[in-house]
Amino acid sequence: MHRLELIGVEKEFGAKKAVHLTNLCLQQGVYGLLGENGAGKTTLMRMTCGILKPTRGVIRCDRIEIGQMGKTYRSLLGYLPQEFGYYKEFTALRFLRYMAALKALPEVTAEKKINDLLELTGLENVRKQKLKTFSGGMIRRIGIAQALLNDPEILILDEPTAGLDPGERVRFRNLISSLGKERTVLLSTHIVSDVDYIADEIMIMKQGRIIRRGTPGWLSDSVGQIVWNCTVSEENVEAIREKYVVGNIKDRGNSAELRIISGRKPMPDAVPAEATLEDIYLYLTRDKQEGEQ
Repeated sequence: MHRLELIGVEKEFGAKKAVHLTNLCLQQGVYGLLGENGAGKTTLMRMTCGILKPTRGVIRCDRIEIGQMGKTYRSLLGYLPQEFGYYKEFTALRFLRYMAALKALPEVTAEKKINDLLELTGLENVRKQKLKTFSGGMIRRIGIAQALLNDPEILILDEPTAGLDPGERVRFRNLISSLGKERTVLLSTHIVSDVDYIADEIMIMKQGRIIRRGTPGWLSDSVGQIVWNCTVSEENVEAIREKYVVGNIKDRGNSAELRIISGRKPMPDAVPAEATLEDIYLYLTRDKQEGEQ
């Protein structure tokens, strides 16, 4: 199993620092990179793929800088970018054959792999349809298929579930969970449910910094009691929302049940509740902190 290390990695675009000082060590398993759009996830992943060069720091695979490895590193890598380019006039089959040729896969090996991946992604019945007829979810699935063509040992997926419906999301999560048993998978998303149950380790990114990382259990322990259920009058809801992060509101006519995310008990009759990963994410990335002063 390969060891991927990011040591003191930073990336600047002019005066803007997109990724601040980052140190990571990735080995076998599924790593979820969780953050809102614009948090720096894509920049970090493009550096990890070797597409962008860090302004400072170094990225190594098995203690060798990835730029020095050249095609050896690329042969280990499978990548699905957030903006996935494709030829609209190609059929699914032709496109995967084209991508297999770019990856220098032997023709016989490529045909078997393509057939397996079309079945795996649920596209075997549309293999001869042109990509311009595909839905957004189908395009994401063909993108996942091309990333797996060379049976990569390091799989990097940037917002891979964009455009997938709920059923496709479940199928995708099951696929990634199985892939993580024998390779390194780095998956970025702003959707908590994408990584909640499948990630061995979760990294939460905000404004170019990884602000917290660990197993889901450790993350829960690290924040302590942060979720409270409260019942308030309808006219007080907006004032509370201005003061606290409110994860959920249930209208009860003249009153409302609120799920408040705060490191301190927000009101005397607040009842503690168990935090989900979504609650933890909202707590760690919150901008409002007035309710805890």
